[in-house]
Amino acid sequence: MFKKLVVAGLLCTAMNAQAGFFDGNDLVKDMREWEKYESKDPSVSNLIAGNFMGYVAGVADVYDEISVCPPDNSTVRQLSAIVAQFLNANPTRWAEPADVLVADALKKSFPCKKKLP
Repeated sequence: MFKKLVVAGLLCTAMNAQAGFFDGNDLVKDMREWEKYESKDPSVSNLIAGNFMGYVAGVADVYDEISVCPPDNSTVRQLSAIVAQFLNANPTRWAEPADVLVADALKKSFPCKKKLP
């Protein structure tokens, strides 16, 4: 079920994120469904909850080893929880692009250590 949820989310994200029109307000709407999913609310839309997880996973993959360095054993669920906490704590930033918000949340939690030359 979890894998289907993430795959569905990735497909929806590809459709919603075209031309950068996906902002924090959109991401928060999806996050609210993910929060329902996490609390086992029967009214949850698994597709929309998966959209949130898929978006977080996609941004994490893009930023991986550039500016975000989560531990190897991190899960999409953990990354999604970190992003949700960040979004809930920063509503003044919701008008910003969704990818920037996800990246900032993950950078804050998993900054890359500078490598010595």
